[in-house]
Amino acid sequence: MQIDGTELKRGTKKSWTLPAGETAIGSYGIPITVISGLREGPTLAVMAGCHPGELVAIAAAIRISKQIDPSSLSGTLIIVHVQNPLGLQFKQAYVNPLDGMNLSGAYPHDEADSKNSSLDLGKSSVHRARSLTIQVAEKLFREIVKQSDYLVDMHGGELNESLVPNIEILMCGNKDIDERTRDFAKLFGFELVWELSTGGIPEMPNYPGPGMLVYEAVRSGIPAAYCECGREGKIEEEYVQKSFQGVRNLMIGLGMLGEEPKRSLNCNWLVGGSVIFAARAGLFVSFVKAGDMLRKGQELGYIMDIWGERLETFRSSVDGVLLNTITLGVANPGDMLYVIGSSGDSKN
Repeated sequence: MQIDGTELKRGTKKSWTLPAGETAIGSYGIPITVISGLREGPTLAVMAGCHPGELVAIAAAIRISKQIDPSSLSGTLIIVHVQNPLGLQFKQAYVNPLDGMNLSGAYPHDEADSKNSSLDLGKSSVHRARSLTIQVAEKLFREIVKQSDYLVDMHGGELNESLVPNIEILMCGNKDIDERTRDFAKLFGFELVWELSTGGIPEMPNYPGPGMLVYEAVRSGIPAAYCECGREGKIEEEYVQKSFQGVRNLMIGLGMLGEEPKRSLNCNWLVGGSVIFAARAGLFVSFVKAGDMLRKGQELGYIMDIWGERLETFRSSVDGVLLNTITLGVANPGDMLYVIGSSGDSKN
């Protein structure tokens, strides 16, 4: 295998900074590690730090790079330690502080040439070059994603988010790839799997959509998933280890580590769901926490003004699990407050 002209020989581990973009002061690089096993096998990409405040993901990626030995590996493991190093450096949630773009939706896709594209790919009269985020996304997709057989995008709770660990998968409409993706999700050994098809969240009818790393992977025929674990930008050992073990379980299930897979536990399989946004601004008071089971119509919280008058009350529109909630006690119109996965069937 070669990545950007660098030859990776079997039985070796190599870490370096992959040149992925250009800034005013020079080349911009992405830290990666490639572990080439002694034996043939699949290629798995593990990519962290798309949202730089999701630090459990970054810490878990580092642990994977340190603890997996080429002599015990079949196939190739490609680890991207941080997709958005500038965001990490400047403690910037969600976006690259240089261009204000969210890498999560910037990956190459067929719709990028459409007049309706939400991305500025150099067609604007005031922006005639590819932004740094676009450069990085194109390089990572070409050199890493397209050379992989499977992909994990490591995420977690950003600076103001708390979530319950879960594996999120996105359906592309190809029955074979969708079924392989479901089987892939089960290998992590997580208790919660959340399956989404475009239109599965009424409040976000275009999610998942073009440019999302996992969505573009599955549309390219590569089973992929989000590993969501961690909260509020903290590095907590419990969640780092859970993320690490989930990827290790995955590698065992793919035949990359030569160990017998443990019998997978029954998953609480969530399909579709609901996302609640603030319509008013004020102090955000919540009665529930990530991981709570919710009933349709259950009161979740409210927004009040500075005088204590309740302006808006939030209720669950579905039976399900609260996957993610904002922990900051203030909200503005349009802020995402709750993410709820609809209850589905347990799957072995």
